[in-house]
Amino acid sequence: MLNKNLLTRTITGTIYGVVLISSLLLGEMSSALFFLIAMFISLHEFYTISSNKNINPQIILGLLTSFCIYSSAFFYFKKIELSAIFIQFTLLFLLVINAIELFRNKENSLKNIAITLFGIFYISVPLSLTFFLTHYNLKEFNYTLLLCIIILIWMSDIGGYFIGSKFGKNKLFERVSPKKTWEGALGGLIFSIISCIIISNFTTVLSPLQWIIFGVVITAGSIIGDLIESMIKRAVNVKDSGTILPGHGGVLDRIDSALFVIPLAYIFLTFVA
Repeated sequence: MLNKNLLTRTITGTIYGVVLISSLLLGEMSSALFFLIAMFISLHEFYTISSNKNINPQIILGLLTSFCIYSSAFFYFKKIELSAIFIQFTLLFLLVINAIELFRNKENSLKNIAITLFGIFYISVPLSLTFFLTHYNLKEFNYTLLLCIIILIWMSDIGGYFIGSKFGKNKLFERVSPKKTWEGALGGLIFSIISCIIISNFTTVLSPLQWIIFGVVITAGSIIGDLIESMIKRAVNVKDSGTILPGHGGVLDRIDSALFVIPLAYIFLTFVA
C-alpha cells in the first residue's frame, strides 16, 4: 500500500510539475491562466473545508473579489488602464461582502465575513504577486525568477522528506504537524542552499551570496507556509483540502508553501533591489 501511494504521489506530482513549468515556459498568458485556475480551485477548496453548519463564507463574492485583485495586478504589469477599473471593483466587492451579510440571515455573521476575507488575503493576494516576480527589474515577462523560487520550494520539500524520514527524531511543531522534524528542516535547508549555488551560476538576477540568503528565506517560508495550512486543516478537522490531485489531496495542499513564500520573496526582493 505504501509503495502504491508513493507511486501515485510521484505520478501526480510529476504531471503537476510538468504542467506548471510548461505554463511558465510557454509565456505570460499561459502562466497567468495557470495561476488563475490554481487560485480559483484552492480558494474554493478553502471555503469548502471552512464551511459547516455554523460558518457560511460568501464563496461567490470571495471568488469575484479575488478575480478582480488578480486581474488588476495582471493589467498593471501589462500597462493597460483596465487595472484601475478592477481595483475599483475590488473595493466595491469588499464593501458588498460586509453589507450583504445583513441580508443573508445566517448565524455567526462576523465569522462568515472573516473567513471570506481571510481566504482572499491568504490565497488570492499571494498568487497575484506572481506578476511582480515575473517582471522583477524587467519591463517584459520573464519566468526565470519565479521558476527558480518554485524549484527551491520543491528542493526544500524533497530534502525535508528524505532527510526527515531517515534521520528525523526531534519534532519541529508537533501540535500542528507531528511528522515534521528539525532534522527534516535542516535537510530542506541544505538541499535549498545547494540548489541556490547551482542556480547562481546560470542567472545574474541575484548575486551568489544573495541567492544563498534567498534560499534560507525560501526554506523558512516554505516550512511556515506548510505549517499554516496544516494548522487550518487541523482546525476544521480535515486531512486534505480536496481530492483533485490523487496522492496529494487538493490544489491548496500543493501550493500551501508558495502562499507564504511568494509574499516573503516579494518583501526580500524589494529590499534587495
